[in-house]
Amino acid sequence: MKRGPLFKIMGGLLCVVAVAAAWKWRGNPDVLWQIVSRQCVPDQNQHQNPRPCLEVDPDKGFALLKDLNGPYQDLLIPTDKVTGIEDVALARDLLPHYFAQAWKHHDVLSAGLQTPIADRYVSLAINSRYGRTQNQLHIHIACLRPDIFNTLNERAATLDEHWQTLPVKLQGHTYSARTLSAVEFDLRDPLAILNDYVQAQGDAMASYSLLLAPAANGNFVLLTTRLTLKEWNLASAEELQDRQCNLMDKPPQRPVLAVNDIR
Repeated sequence: MKRGPLFKIMGGLLCVVAVAAAWKWRGNPDVLWQIVSRQCVPDQNQHQNPRPCLEVDPDKGFALLKDLNGPYQDLLIPTDKVTGIEDVALARDLLPHYFAQAWKHHDVLSAGLQTPIADRYVSLAINSRYGRTQNQLHIHIACLRPDIFNTLNERAATLDEHWQTLPVKLQGHTYSARTLSAVEFDLRDPLAILNDYVQAQGDAMASYSLLLAPAANGNFVLLTTRLTLKEWNLASAEELQDRQCNLMDKPPQRPVLAVNDIR
């Protein structure tokens, strides 16, 4: 066998081994569900105090939790058992519009700050089945990385309501993007929109990640990436976020109460 094909096979095997190792050593995949179901929801119901969560809304079916992995990152977590982006109930519109709730409550990032974080800096992300550590759906609420913010502004005029592969890689990974009007966002879950795209590719939602960011015109941009071993890409759109929120002028640290290193 020639060296070229042999090296490609070996490289592919190393990628598979790396993915398997990352999956095996990700820690307890039920931490979030245990916190929400055993602490936040019972405390809210019994004592009207959601701690250790920031908020629990039993009617809309979500909890908000501060993530210790960076001062400016919060998580929206369903109070029902929802495994993740691949959960079939999401595609069938059988569950609440979690992205809409996350956006309505994104100002939680500014809690305790004298200067609120500007809406245009905030984004929402959900990782793929292979790019996460938890088996409970959670949406990351955090600022965009400055370079990603600039790239989206530069590409804004070229985007429309159709998915298109970006000509530049983000964090070394291939992404596709499309616009989403504010009206459509109120009516349709971005996860359902992504599912239509994934189904058209004959693919599975488990391999995809999704990020939503506001556009300058009041609408939104959706970004998605797929599990791709040759790019060492586990499909974690969270990589486009900045938990330090460097788009701000170094806001003061806010109080911290939460769990550590959730992806």
